[in-house]
Amino acid sequence: MFRRIRGPMRRQEREPDPLVKVAGVSTHQEAERCLETLRSRGIEAELRQDALGAYDLWAPASVEALARFLLGLSGRSVIRVPRPKGEEKGP
Repeated sequence: MFRRIRGPMRRQEREPDPLVKVAGVSTHQEAERCLETLRSRGIEAELRQDALGAYDLWAPASVEALARFLLGLSGRSVIRVPRPKGEEKGP
């Protein structure tokens, strides 16, 4: 019975871990310092500049809490970006 269930689950390809915004800073120096902090712990983060000239740090969703912790941010001090949810199946 379990072989029938596990077979299709094994064949499904796993989606890559989506990136989420973990911090926003105003200067390039601060952004580089934060990026170095995350990379020193093995977190592959990205640095992006927004339209207003500020910098955003993006990290994989699976390590979002650790990234925020390392940067000294709590969930309440930063605006959380809603994540897209998977398609829901009807009844």
